[in-house]
Amino acid sequence: MAAMARPLPPDFPIRSQLLARLYDEQRRAGWIAPGFADAIARELRLPVAEVWEAATSYADFRSAPLIGDEVRCAGLSCQLARGAFAEMPSEASHCLFRCYDAPATGGEEPFPAPMVRQAGPLLAPDITNTDRLNAARRLGRDAALNAVAESGLRGRGGAYFPVGTKWRAALEERRPIALVVNAEEGEPGVFKDRALLSLAPRRVVEGIAIAAFILEPAVIVVFANGQADPAVRSLEEALDIAEPQLDVAIVRGGGGYVLGEESALLNALEGRRPVPRTKPPYPVQSGLFGMPTVVNNIETFANLSVHFGDVPGFRTRGTPETPGTKILSVSGRVRLPGAYEVPLGVSLRKVVEQSGPAVAGEVAVLAGGPSGGFLSAGHLDVPLQPGILHATGAMLGAGGIVVLDAPGDIRDAALAMARFNAEESCGKCTPCREGTPRLYDLLAAGDVDGIDGLAEVIQFGSLCGLGQMAPGPVRSALHFWPGVFA
Repeated sequence: MAAMARPLPPDFPIRSQLLARLYDEQRRAGWIAPGFADAIARELRLPVAEVWEAATSYADFRSAPLIGDEVRCAGLSCQLARGAFAEMPSEASHCLFRCYDAPATGGEEPFPAPMVRQAGPLLAPDITNTDRLNAARRLGRDAALNAVAESGLRGRGGAYFPVGTKWRAALEERRPIALVVNAEEGEPGVFKDRALLSLAPRRVVEGIAIAAFILEPAVIVVFANGQADPAVRSLEEALDIAEPQLDVAIVRGGGGYVLGEESALLNALEGRRPVPRTKPPYPVQSGLFGMPTVVNNIETFANLSVHFGDVPGFRTRGTPETPGTKILSVSGRVRLPGAYEVPLGVSLRKVVEQSGPAVAGEVAVLAGGPSGGFLSAGHLDVPLQPGILHATGAMLGAGGIVVLDAPGDIRDAALAMARFNAEESCGKCTPCREGTPRLYDLLAAGDVDGIDGLAEVIQFGSLCGLGQMAPGPVRSALHFWPGVFA
C-alpha cells in the first residue's frame, strides 16, 4: 500500500491549522495581509493578536509585499563570495542554504550530487528495498529498542542526545506517542538535511518506519523547512512508494533559527508563537498537545537505517562514545564546498585541508554557526565530536563549517553572527531580547570592555540553548583576534 502525506489529524485542536494556513497564504500572495489575519482568526476562533503574534515570528512570512523580484542570500558564505558585508536589503534571506553555490540568489534548487565531496553510508546510493526494516521486525519491538540503545546512536540535530534514552523515556509514559521528524534545517550555513532528502530519501523514510515500528506512535509529523521545496518533493515521492504504509503529516515551516529548539517547534505545530517552553516537563513527557513526543532530526533517521543494515559495522565508524558518521556542510573560502560525510572524531584540520582552503592570510573556521564560535589556524587539531570544541564556544552542532581568511574576515564575520542572533531572538527572555542587540552595538563600536559582562548575562539568563550560546562567536573572535576590534 502506498504511503501518504497529509495535514495534521482532523481531531487535533483547530488552532493547529494556523501554521499551514499562514504558509499557504504566504505562498499564494507573497505576504500576510491584515485582512487575511482577521479572517483566519475568525475561522480558527483565535484572537487576532495571537495570529499576528505567530505570523510575525517567522522569518519567511512577510507583513508587506516583497520589494523587487529576486531574493538575495545574506548568509556568511554568500557575503564572503560577494566581497562585501554591507547591510542587506529587506528582501534578503538570512540563508538560501545553497552555500556551496555562493553567492546565491532566487529560490531553492535540488541539491546537486556533485556537491557530495565525500560520501559514506548515509550519502551512498539510495536503498531500494526494506531489508533494514525487516531486520528490526525480526528482532521484535523490545529487542530492536535495545539494539538502538546499544548502538550508541546519538541524535544528529546538534544536541547529540542518546536516541535509545529518549525513546525509552517516551515509552515509559505509557500513553500515545507523537513522532516528530525535524526537517526544518534553519541554521545558516547548513544544508546536510537537504542533501539527504534529495539524494537518499528512501533511507530517511525507512529510518522513520523503523522508529514507527518501535514506538508505535499515534501520529507522525514531518516538520519541513518552508523553502526546501525540492527536498520535500523528494521526500513525498519516497513516501508514495514506501512499504508498508506510513500515515505521515507534512507541515511546512515559516523559517526561524529558534525552530531548532524542539519545544519551540512543537509550539509552532500547535499554532502558537514559536518560543521555547520552560522545562520540565520535557517533550518526551509532555510535548505535542500534551502527548509524549519524540523529536529527531532527518539525519538521525537515516542513521537508524544504516545501523539496522549493518549492526556490527555501525560501531566500527566514529568513536566508541559517538559511533557513526556525520554530514558536514562545508563552505566559505574553499575550492571544494559541499557535503562531507566523515566518521565522528575526525580532525577538523583534515576536513578543512580536504576542502581546499583559498585564503590570503591564515585559515580560520566558524564551527557551529551562530551558536558556535571561531577557531584560529593553531586550534584546528580537534576531533569533531559532540560537545564544545574550544572553551570559547566553537562546537560541532549541526555540522556547519565555514572557512575564513584571518584576520581579514574576522571582524565582519563576527558582526554578521552577532547581528543574526539579535534579529533571530524570539524575544521571550529579556537577557537575550535586549542583550543580543546590545552585544552587536558594542562590537560594532569597538567598545569591547563591557562585552564579557554582557555575554555572561545573556548566557546565564536565557531560557534556551540558542540564547545561552549566542555570545560564542563574539567571545571567540575577541579571544583569538582582539586587535581587529580595536
